[in-house]
Amino acid sequence: MKTGLGFVAAVNLIIWAGITLYLFILDRRLKKLERRPGYRDHGGGDG
Repeated sequence: MKTGLGFVAAVNLIIWAGITLYLFILDRRLKKLERRPGYRDHGGGDG
């Protein structure tokens, strides 16, 4: 019983780590895209 619980906890931890890593990489990619010159899809606050 305890082994099964540990296995479930380990899988849960791996899944959460994967989601966090994926979101972190995605966020960095989006920021890199926004930093590119000429990428002004949304207004720059000019009005």
